[in-house]
Amino acid sequence: MIRKLNNILGLLLTVVLACPAHAQNVHTDAIIAIVNDDVITFKDLRQYIASIASQLRVENKTREEIQQVMGEYERKGLDKLIEDKLILAAANEKGMDVRGDIVDRRLQEIRGRYSNEDEFIKALNTEGMTVSDLQKKLTDQLKVKYEVDLEVRDKIFVNPQDVTEYYNKHMAEFDRKPMVNLQSIFVSFDKHIKQEARTRADEARSRILAGEDFNTVFQKYSDGSSVGEIEQGQMADAVENVVFSLKLDEVSDPVEVENGIYVFKAIGISPGKQQTLAEVKDQIYGKLLDEQFQVKFKDWVDKLRQKAYVEIK
Repeated sequence: MIRKLNNILGLLLTVVLACPAHAQNVHTDAIIAIVNDDVITFKDLRQYIASIASQLRVENKTREEIQQVMGEYERKGLDKLIEDKLILAAANEKGMDVRGDIVDRRLQEIRGRYSNEDEFIKALNTEGMTVSDLQKKLTDQLKVKYEVDLEVRDKIFVNPQDVTEYYNKHMAEFDRKPMVNLQSIFVSFDKHIKQEARTRADEARSRILAGEDFNTVFQKYSDGSSVGEIEQGQMADAVENVVFSLKLDEVSDPVEVENGIYVFKAIGISPGKQQTLAEVKDQIYGKLLDEQFQVKFKDWVDKLRQKAYVEIK
């Protein structure tokens, strides 16, 4: 049933992101779940998803950021709605409150993403929201955050010895490969016959070797953007054998590939190295912390479900 609902939700999400006003036309009051005394209809689920998208737009998130967040809601929409209700109920049961100045600071952060107050209010109106609506959402979200911090995140401890053990067992993950930063000129076989392309590549290389500014030569001869920084293993062997043998500021001979010819100049070289524990300990700590959080959070939410009445229709 959950899978079927989330398939329907995927269609709804397309409507919400593409044209939020039309999302109101997708409606049904069919009951899909019950949480304690709360009945959840498909209309509630639709409004929940639409409100998340609306808030992200009011917060002036980019479309890419919105799609990334909403992708999670497409996959787990009903589960997340139930989860939110259970956590908020647990926070309210404790009498948890959020100081007004904290909500106001969060509100000011969102206001600060607009050039003026009128633009902020216009964005709210477009989403059918008021400042009070947004304050209420922010308050509930902060209650959920604080409850999760109190019951899960604050109880997690990563032993420094665990960090060291992870590093010793996964040293290959921290073996940084050699890198080279390249300026490049690319002459395409699609735009020039092969002999003409070879002549252009030779001319470009000669002008660079003669001391002409690389960018000037690039503008005249290149049919593609500059390669930039690459890590060993990212390009064909024939190319890598050339670029990783270059010295700093050295210019390569023309390198012919299937669709054209490159001329490279090395402007930065980083030899490979094994990163030390000191360099990666924060990265490992974060990874272990997140792994513990995912396990403990799921266990905690499962216990909330067991104590509550949850029925999926």
